[in-house]
Amino acid sequence: MINNTYLYSFLLLFGLASLFYLFLNFRSGKNEINNKILLKNLLEGLDMEVPEELKTLGNSSTDPQKLS
Repeated sequence: MINNTYLYSFLLLFGLASLFYLFLNFRSGKNEINNKILLKNLLEGLDMEVPEELKTLGNSSTDPQKLS
């Protein structure tokens, strides 16, 4: 029979791995919005054309027209 210490260690490791997996895969969608804002700022900084989807983001603090 398997020693109880090994069984408890395995269950603890399995539980922690499951929590880590759930944390990584079910985070909120804020990351996607942050990536879009970063892309918009990068394209504006390089004086490239910004797609319409990125123009509608509400990031007015970095809008160069409003700062002037």
